[in-house]
Amino acid sequence: MLNGSFITRAAAICVFGLLTFSNQLAGAPLSPARILGEMKTVANWQLRQPPVHATDDWTYGALYAGMMALDQVSDSPAYRNAMIEMGKTHQWKPAKRPYHADDHCVSQTYIELYWQTRDPAMIAPTIERFNFILDNQSTNVLTFRTPNAQKRWSWCDALFMSPPAWLRLYLSTGDKRYIDFMDREWKATSDYLYDKEEHLYFRDSTYFERREANGKKVFWSRGNGWVLAGLARVLQVMPPDHSTRSFYVQQYKEMAAKILTLQQPDGLWRSSLLDPGSYPLQETSGSGFYTFALAWGVNRGVLDRATYEPAVRKAWTALNDCVTAEGKLEHVQPVGADPKKFDPTHSDVYGVGAFLLAGSEMYRMALAEQKAFAYGAFMAQRKDDFAWENDRIAFRMYGPALERTGEISSGLDVWAKRARAPVIERWYFGADYHKDHGEGMDFYKVGPSTGCGATGILKDGKLIMPRNFVSYRILENGPQRLVFELGYAPYDFEGTMVTETRRMSLNAGSNLNRIDTTFDWTGGPETLNVAVGIVKHAGAEAQPGSTGRTLACWEPGPAGAGSLGTGVVMVHPGRFVEEAGHFLLLSPVKRGETLSYYAGACWDKDREFRNKSRWFKYVTSYRPLTPR
Repeated sequence: MLNGSFITRAAAICVFGLLTFSNQLAGAPLSPARILGEMKTVANWQLRQPPVHATDDWTYGALYAGMMALDQVSDSPAYRNAMIEMGKTHQWKPAKRPYHADDHCVSQTYIELYWQTRDPAMIAPTIERFNFILDNQSTNVLTFRTPNAQKRWSWCDALFMSPPAWLRLYLSTGDKRYIDFMDREWKATSDYLYDKEEHLYFRDSTYFERREANGKKVFWSRGNGWVLAGLARVLQVMPPDHSTRSFYVQQYKEMAAKILTLQQPDGLWRSSLLDPGSYPLQETSGSGFYTFALAWGVNRGVLDRATYEPAVRKAWTALNDCVTAEGKLEHVQPVGADPKKFDPTHSDVYGVGAFLLAGSEMYRMALAEQKAFAYGAFMAQRKDDFAWENDRIAFRMYGPALERTGEISSGLDVWAKRARAPVIERWYFGADYHKDHGEGMDFYKVGPSTGCGATGILKDGKLIMPRNFVSYRILENGPQRLVFELGYAPYDFEGTMVTETRRMSLNAGSNLNRIDTTFDWTGGPETLNVAVGIVKHAGAEAQPGSTGRTLACWEPGPAGAGSLGTGVVMVHPGRFVEEAGHFLLLSPVKRGETLSYYAGACWDKDREFRNKSRWFKYVTSYRPLTPR
């Protein structure tokens, strides 16, 4: 359905499991598998429904944001495929009104899909639209019912619809005009609509003088849900060093603290925040956005876990109590309806979007409770890193935005960690991860090298490697295994253009990644001399295995940082050499062939590997699986 079928086609490849949604105790352990199942059941129900609004408007834009959040933790391609079909249906265009924030919302999904594929067609219409706005900026006042007021963000909902798209386009292009516009317009809206005493947003200027039956100001739940979720979606990808970031953090914290006090005993929020007694009906769309935004803050260390997590867990339980066995999310206040009286069985796409956004953060929260886990994420806020971790170690690879600054590397980078819980989301949010605060730190220098186990082609003592990855795709994201693919642009080897696709997987409890790298080229030699390498840092020593299958290394870190072990285990034997500033295991690879091996690291401040001998034993005794 939806203009011909992309939802139906996506639904057809989903596995429709029906879950029984019973009450979860707020203090009971969270289950990542259960949360993912709850998300998929609600998403699958929605995918089966015919359209109820224009499928490029704000209502569906919110749904698509939730579908993309589900895609990042799902083990099914159905949700990503549905969004790609949606984009094709709409020719990757924002909705028709040039200035209206509601019509920018769908561009958030276009841009996030662009991050995965780097297909410029996905963002070209958004660039055209936003450049038009920049060249013809509106200076209208924000008084809501004046002519052309909605050419600017004159109502609070707009702060979810448009700013995250402007910021994402800045990250995609490096064009600072986009983030400067977002900053300026958000602050104008905030100065006009944000009540600095209540720490809540008026819906628009027509509400300034209105009062509830109890005499308090009128602040709508979903309106403030749009804002708080919009703040989270801005901060989610805003570079940690951006000059105005503290403004958004401060407003987010103020609103979060206020919203926490307004949660009702059943775990949800009512349509009117300051007069819940006059609005007895449960409401799940605003509540879903609060659950998402508060859980997001807990997961990144912005909000105190002990204070906020019980409320978040209670809210997630309450949301699931509003889902039928078939997956229909009920108690969604309709668009434009009387918030005091609406059909409690009503559902709508924006409510489902909020539920899926909330579920994606609950999934991350649940990982922190696992004894062993694996998880990865694309980090647009840090120039397109892809970072991943398990309960033992963390890694990253550099993406296309970093290449714009001249930092080129396809090497496998290591983050040393001793924490058994997830850290990368919090470290990327703004912690100085070059210092050890008790969880670990980043001190490994990858530079223009293979790092701790990437590939290159060796020729006459020179190692030729691809540049930064250009595309990514998550295939499975925990809790026990992470699988993802990175694609690289063709690179020149003696006049032959070589392409690489790396499939990486990391199991919970393992220090080594499984890496399956597929090479292809046209013309040139039939076989390439591919090297799996570990860069030689000062003081590093290597122990190659006698059969050519293993390579274990040990190197000192900076003063006080301890030492790092790195290693490679080949599925098929290689040949050890020291060349081009690396320890290398060489293997001939034919056109179209996949080279399979394991690579990873340890830190001697992790209790499992206190010394070199333990690490060398781990690597040399590792038993690889046969190629997939």
